[in-house]
Amino acid sequence: MNKSIGFIGGGRVTKILLQGFKNNNVLSGKIVVTDTNPEMLAKLTSQFPEVESSDAASAASQDIVFIALHPPMVMDTLKLVKNDVKAEAVVVSLAPKINLPKLSMKLGHVKNLARLIPNATSYIN
Repeated sequence: MNKSIGFIGGGRVTKILLQGFKNNNVLSGKIVVTDTNPEMLAKLTSQFPEVESSDAASAASQDIVFIALHPPMVMDTLKLVKNDVKAEAVVVSLAPKINLPKLSMKLGHVKNLARLIPNATSYIN
């Protein structure tokens, strides 16, 4: 069964993960990315045609949600999208400094929370 994936933030780390997924042929479900920089989104959707550009609410409403933002932006963004995140979703924070208790404070209804700090080796798997 394919799970839909949402990325809140479309920067370097999102690109690294998408490339890793592509290298392993796992880009088969719906993939939604949001970012405040339209140029970044255009580059990402050009490089990964499987990806659709959308708003934060849509990205947050997917089965697996990656929070790919700089730490200062994470908590405010989670406050904005918390009602869009499904209780059964898996939420993965890619931000350093934001621990699981902090995530849980904003997304208390979501029990599947995780943290991942990817790097360039994620790109080559």
